[in-house]
Amino acid sequence: MENKSSFRFLWIGQSLANCGDVFYIVALITILYQATGSALYLAAVPFLMTLSRFTSGAVAPLLLDRFSLKGLLLYAQLGKTLALLSLVIITWSDLSGMVIGLTFLFVTCVAFLDGWASPARNALIPQLIPPNQLVKANSFLAIIDQSIRLGAWPIGGMLVAFLDAKFLLWFTVVLFVLATIFMTFIDKHVKVEPQKPTTSKWHSLKEGWTVIWSTPFLRIFSMVECIEAIAGVVWIAAILFVYIEEVLHASEQWWGYINASFFAGLMLGGLISLWLSDRINQHLLRFIIVGAGVVAVLTLGFGLITNPWFALLLSFFIGFIMQIKDISQQTLIQTRTQQEVLPKVYAANETILAGAFGFSSLLFGYVTDLCGVRITFCLAASLLFVTTMLLFRNRHIIHSSTV
Repeated sequence: MENKSSFRFLWIGQSLANCGDVFYIVALITILYQATGSALYLAAVPFLMTLSRFTSGAVAPLLLDRFSLKGLLLYAQLGKTLALLSLVIITWSDLSGMVIGLTFLFVTCVAFLDGWASPARNALIPQLIPPNQLVKANSFLAIIDQSIRLGAWPIGGMLVAFLDAKFLLWFTVVLFVLATIFMTFIDKHVKVEPQKPTTSKWHSLKEGWTVIWSTPFLRIFSMVECIEAIAGVVWIAAILFVYIEEVLHASEQWWGYINASFFAGLMLGGLISLWLSDRINQHLLRFIIVGAGVVAVLTLGFGLITNPWFALLLSFFIGFIMQIKDISQQTLIQTRTQQEVLPKVYAANETILAGAFGFSSLLFGYVTDLCGVRITFCLAASLLFVTTMLLFRNRHIIHSSTV
């Protein structure tokens, strides 16, 4: 791979930052619950994070015009470190009403800055990796990301139990500092310069949206990802808990089992993609369309069955197929989109996905209360079938379109 050392610094730095993101949420939720005992305060944390990522994705193009991708990634991580350090300092004392308000302010800041880092990282990868090895690189990063998602939550819980939540926050600050240092080591000679300033801020803000709308394959993929984000809400804890109780008639422990099975499938999918990277790279669109169809069928089956062990098996295969499909889709977008506009395309997509997920969380919660959780899963499966048909009917346009 080209720029191996820069890619290594990128994934190590991001891995440390991702671990820190999980640890600080575990610690913060523990501190808030101990101080207030309120579920409302706990629910406010993911809500504020989603809202912040939506807002930061919308304004990210202004920063992409001023800073290189490396610079934006570095400054975002530095800002997260300073915000978290401030959060640690104020939560060290007892949480009064004012301190709780400041806590939510710093949570908002960290999530806001994270919304800049995500499109910068995704757009930086094809500048560090040659096109024929992007599947392998994306598979490797997917494995690392899922390993962190699978392992960081239980590890964070154990650290809270043994070290205390406030000490875990300090440990997270150390991880963020190390992540910032690794970002500085990305080779300065890598082509990561910012774009030339556009004629106006409004032009810069809408540029990613304009590229998506005017490019057939990007427009199709954005619609697909938006619909998938809406359908993916069925996997949040609020709905999955209802499913386990009303459909599976199982204990709450099965929520953990199903999540573990799902993430195990994601990890195996990443490993298979890494192993078969050359073959997948030759048939990206085929893997995307077939994967979308299979996930739709499995999601429908998941919502209809009543056996917990079958649910466990299906959740594994959903994660497995979804991972291969998403890696293929990510690679196709990276290889078919010009590097000059790719960061703003990712920023626009971040905004779309955050908005879709936030809105559909409320919508699906309402549908679950009104019609039952089976209907919710059937609705999600129907939406996934729509994405499959959208991809299949436009396969020739996707195959021939580029930007």
